[in-house]
This record gives sequence, structure tokens and C-alpha cells, in this order.
Amino acid sequence: MEPPAQTSCSGNCLLHLHSAAGEAWLQRHYCPFQRHVGSDGISRFWVSIGNNEPTYLSAHEILTSHFQSQIADFERLHGQRVQNIVVLIPASSNPNRYQSQLSAVAAAAGVRIVHFIQRSVLAASAYRSLSTPGRRTVLVFELGGQFLEISLLSTEDQDQGLNIMATVSDLGCPLFNYMVAVFPSSFGNDFDAVFLHNIRTECERAKDALCLGSAIGEFKIERLGMEMRQLVDRGWLVQMNLKLLRSGIMRCLREAGVKKEAVDEVVLAGASCNIPAVRRVLLEFFQEQKFRCSIDPANLMSLSAQQYINNFSSTFNNPVAILEVLNLGLYSL
Repeated sequence: MEPPAQTSCSGNCLLHLHSAAGEAWLQRHYCPFQRHVGSDGISRFWVSIGNNEPTYLSAHEILTSHFQSQIADFERLHGQRVQNIVVLIPASSNPNRYQSQLSAVAAAAGVRIVHFIQRSVLAASAYRSLSTPGRRTVLVFELGGQFLEISLLSTEDQDQGLNIMATVSDLGCPLFNYMVAVFPSSFGNDFDAVFLHNIRTECERAKDALCLGSAIGEFKIERLGMEMRQLVDRGWLVQMNLKLLRSGIMRCLREAGVKKEAVDEVVLAGASCNIPAVRRVLLEFFQEQKFRCSIDPANLMSLSAQQYINNFSSTFNNPVAILEVLNLGLYSL
């Protein structure tokens, strides 16, 4: 096994292990913005852009504004105009539909997308193969920030690119999923986006209390004049969070039709991969010698992305920016 990057990590990280990814999941599936369908049949959302007053904008207009904002930040930082961008997308997205939508948004923002690359492929490309020439099977485990994505990649020859065999993502927050599952008996099944976001807020409040030293966190929410309370135990929550990682790994292997023994390498990406308890979950499936973590997982994506865009910039003899696409809950991937 390669020596792991040295980084300090509080045990409290286990409580919020899926918080950021859970928020992204919720926004992806339940739009947080007020929606209005105009006479032209186009859905518009009540949002504010920058310092402007809130107004109704289409999904296309909102995403175009975000593209323009990120490009402007890049241009200010580098002092050069950007005309070409590389877009980093989740491996779990629908490639054809997603790329078509993003290409249209980029064109409206005045730039051209020269390449799309999936996150797991970018992570795996940071390392040379450990195996002898021939088939290479790589599991990319990314956990950190807004991403929990587990992908299985393979190639028949080291000179070929890595192909995605299966990807598991959008697993959400286990505590949120649990609370939503126990509510129907009290509140019924009709949950709107606002109520679901309130549930998430209460989940995070309970986690924060545990992080501050409380032995038990309390979840409390009201709806239609009724109130529900639920006590949250630290140990129970930690085990539930780790169980989600195990189920994600097993599901990815099952969907790819690959046994865990057939995996040649395990690439670790994302700061949460440095948590010892997360490493122990991976060790339940894979040998330490297969771990690729000599590059700090917390920095792997940014370092690999920088190398990638440097290569593209040389090819085009012009600066190329890399964008991580924001999904604002305006449409499902």
C-alpha cells in the first residue's frame, strides 16, 4: 500500500459524513425554488442572481448566469480571456442529455465546451496502473464536499482510456432518509420541497448538537399542527453513515458484475477518505496494497484537474478553464 497522506481529521466528521452530499441530493431531486409555468409552457424559478432583486428566471437563464460568473472569476484570477472550457461532470449523469443541455448553456454564456470528463475518470487518470499490461479494473471511491460517488472503471489495454462499468451516487443522507421514512404514519405522504428542506435543517441541527458534545441530539419538526420528536444517538448515527458506504460499494460491484477480488486498484478521492473509520470500511472489501492514496485524497481532484487543463491549454494555445457543474435542482440528472 502506498503511504497515506498525513492529515488531521476530527472524529466528529463521521457525524456530518453525508451532510454536503445529502444537500446536493435533495436539491437535485426536489427543487428548492418557487416555480411558475408561464403561458409559453416554460418553467421559471423565483431566484436572485448576484445582488439583484429576486425575479422569475428559466433554468437556462440561471445556469447561464452561473457559467458567466465562474468564467469571470477565472479571467480575473488569470488576467486572460476564456473562450474554451472543460466541464467536469458526475459519472452518474446521463451523458448525452446532460452534455447537450450544458453545451447550449455554455454557448449562451459566450464560451465553447471542448471536452467533458467524468469525475471518476479524472481521479483514476492521476495514477499509473499497478497491474501488468492488460485489463485494468479500478474502483474510484470519492467522498468529500458535495460528492459521494463510487465508480468501477476498466480498460482492456493500458493505452486505452478507462471506461465506466457502473456508478453509484446520489445516496443522500441516511438520517434524512430515515426521518422521511418514519413520517408518513404521522403526517401522511404528501411532502413538498419546503417541508423536505425543513427536515434536512433539523437533521443538521441534531448533528451539530452531537458535535458540540451532547450525548443525545434531538430532532423536532412540526406540520399541520402536529409535532414529531426523535432522539438521535451518536453511535447509532455513525454506524448508519458507515453502513451507507458499505451498501454503495456492494451495489457498485453488483451492478458491474465484478467480484471484489477482481478489483486491481482503489483510488481514493475527497477529504473524507482520510478519516480512519472510512478507510476501515474500505479494508472490509479490499486489500491495503490496492489503495491509491499517495496523493492526498483531499487534493487529488484539484491537482488532476489542473494537469488536465494545462494539457488542453497547450493544445489550444489559449487558456482553458475547468468548471464543476452546479445542479440547482432545476432538473434531474
